[in-house]
Amino acid sequence: MSQITPNGTNCGQFSSGTATTLTQATYTVSSNHMINGTSPGTFNYWVKVTAAAGSNTFVINQSITTGNFSTLFALTSGSAVFDSGCKSIKATFTQSSTNGATGTITATFNAASAGTCYIEVKLSTANIQGKPAPSPGSTVGYSYSTTGVAGSTAGLNLVLKH
Repeated sequence: MSQITPNGTNCGQFSSGTATTLTQATYTVSSNHMINGTSPGTFNYWVKVTAAAGSNTFVINQSITTGNFSTLFALTSGSAVFDSGCKSIKATFTQSSTNGATGTITATFNAASAGTCYIEVKLSTANIQGKPAPSPGSTVGYSYSTTGVAGSTAGLNLVLKH
């Protein structure tokens, strides 16, 4: 189970299936064909995982599926891991790079016991501002999945705001 949600979605909403799905972000373009605005500023990729007791590492894959843009959204503060009761677990998140059409975000944490955990990856759209706009004002498809977790793929489109 995975989902892309608006900023402000909490673990209880995701785990219970009541969270709203975010299907797109928008961008505006300046007269010199550069991206000069994005909305929303942040969003979340959530994924339900089965963790082992002790040390866990999960790799979240981020890719651009449309081949018309080469900047991934940036990992930003606020990413978290929660146990099955939505209690926060101390975690570390690192991103490989935002340059290119593919990249990874790694979540590392220690689980007190084996079982269900929820990973929330908070991503910012601000880092694509100032980049050349996809040509010609086209939609960019982003895909997220977690290595080794069935049903973990979720997508988001970046579309030109008219």
